[in-house]
Amino acid sequence: MSLAAGCGSSGNPRETEQHASARLLHRQQATRRDLERKLAQAKRARRQRERQARRVAAASAEATGGSILQSDATGSFEALAAATPGRIGLTVAPLGNGSTASFGSLQTGHAWSTIKVPILVTLMRDRNEELSAEESQWAASAVEASDNEAAAALFRQLESIHGGLGAASAAVQGVMRLAGNATTVATSPPPPGAVSTYGQTEWSAEEATAFYRALANGCLLGPGGTEYVLGLMRNVIPEQRWGLGEAALDPSWSIGFKGGWGPEAESGAYLVRQSGLVQSGSQGVAVTMIVEEASGSFEAGVGDLNRMAAWLTENLRGLGPAGGNC
Repeated sequence: MSLAAGCGSSGNPRETEQHASARLLHRQQATRRDLERKLAQAKRARRQRERQARRVAAASAEATGGSILQSDATGSFEALAAATPGRIGLTVAPLGNGSTASFGSLQTGHAWSTIKVPILVTLMRDRNEELSAEESQWAASAVEASDNEAAAALFRQLESIHGGLGAASAAVQGVMRLAGNATTVATSPPPPGAVSTYGQTEWSAEEATAFYRALANGCLLGPGGTEYVLGLMRNVIPEQRWGLGEAALDPSWSIGFKGGWGPEAESGAYLVRQSGLVQSGSQGVAVTMIVEEASGSFEAGVGDLNRMAAWLTENLRGLGPAGGNC
């Protein structure tokens, strides 16, 4: 006598396997549909958050008359300048729509090491954003530690690509033009105390701010290249984390910067400057600060930059509207 088939079974092994395969396929399809639904929900939620952030930023800009700074920023900076034994200057601009604000009497000066970032950006554009291992090491040293030999090595690559000092300088100048700069990159032999031609480029605070603003907005490199350079700027060594690196800004914001300093040929006094970016997502501000201390010392100049960064912290009302437009 044959045994009765189990409950729900036809007793046919082939048919049982087919049913099991069908159930497995059904579960897989249900899981995929559930995953797709969750992904779609996440995308809708992200778009909603982005729209809300834009509305908040727009409302904030409208409430402050379109300014990212306190209404009495001019007066408070004048007080800071009057208390500083030397000349100082600061320029700040939102990454999104909004005007550039400049303060102080010192609005231009030699670029010194702040031009190392434009040099790196130019080489990355020439390399289709794919640096060799050795070039990547030079880039890290030049930006994170302001190493002069590493920056010179990067510039020699440009000389090799473009055909000499003049053409390499013109290439860097061309990239700066993309950010709206009218700066002419220096090619004359550097004076005593300076180590490069390009470091003697006269770079105004407004144009430097425009360059770093364009960099942050992805106008000079693709997303990967932009994030690579910004990552180096955010990883500056502790000894050079003054200015914006000392500011008591919102800890959720990312802060990247590049400093430059050197003795001015005419006065012998150190000019100390820094350009940087304060960001949260697509919102942010670009900043340039310049000082030439009456004492002429580098250390005093750093102290003045720290005080300007503290002033910015006190007077910054927010990061303004989202950027991303070129």
